Amino acid sequence: MNKKELIALTEELLKEENLDDRSQDLKLLRREYKFLLGRDEDSYYEQEETNKFLALFDELAKKEPKLLASPYDEKKKIINEIKSLADKKELNAATKEVERLSEEFKKVGRTASKEQDDELWNEFRAAKDEFYARKRAFYEELDKANEEKRKKKEDIIERAKAVCNIEIIKEANEKMDALRNEWKTVGYAGKGDNQLWNEFAKVLDEFKEKKKEHVQEMIKTFEERAAKKEELIKSMKVLLANSEFTEEEIAKVKTLRGEYKAIGFAGKDKEDDLYQRFNAIINKYYDEMKFYKN
Repeated sequence: MNKKELIALTEELLKEENLDDRSQDLKLLRREYKFLLGRDEDSYYEQEETNKFLALFDELAKKEPKLLASPYDEKKKIINEIKSLADKKELNAATKEVERLSEEFKKVGRTASKEQDDELWNEFRAAKDEFYARKRAFYEELDKANEEKRKKKEDIIERAKAVCNIEIIKEANEKMDALRNEWKTVGYAGKGDNQLWNEFAKVLDEFKEKKKEHVQEMIKTFEERAAKKEELIKSMKVLLANSEFTEEEIAKVKTLRGEYKAIGFAGKDKEDDLYQRFNAIINKYYDEMKFYKN
């Protein structure tokens, strides 16, 4: 390539915003620069062309500093950058950077001797091997931790299934809430985590249905108990209206009171009202009995 072509190429590269894809042209310019630097030409015109190229090259070197670096220094810099990536936490991004630097290393070209080339290649391979060894170790530890998490979640699922069989809903609900919180503390378990969640969610849905059925059954039970208590209230009203305070009648009142207690809780919406009404009739019966017998 003659000097006019070198000058034209250098001017072209100065206009480029990104020189990543021009490594071969940069290598050529660097080689010619080293050849022409300090050279005394045979004619004034040739010297002017040489000086113009050297000046343009210096300007380009400000834009692309590695132009003035030796292949040895460039490769050393790349090796050190790869070594620094071994401690990065974002391994996917670090891996891409190692791959990019590897391509850049190959494009640098030869150094001053085969011995240097071999030395740098071995150091380069060692740096890459160290990076990938640490990457493998990281994922092995991650796999081990995730396996422990998966086992914990499998255990939670089994315990949740057992909770579904607990008849006392309040106790079962407390235990299921505790298992939900425990699940959250375990954290992401890696591959298979979604499947585990689907299994756990299925158990939760089954428990939710069981609670729903229990509530519906309790509502029905409360309604039946309230109806029975209403019947006892009616019976007490009849006794109070026709009261003669015989031993048989008093025994009947005691029987009705025992039956009322035996019925059980009739729900928070009705229980207090039913009790107040029933108890008021009982108290009135005994008050009138005391008045009658005195």
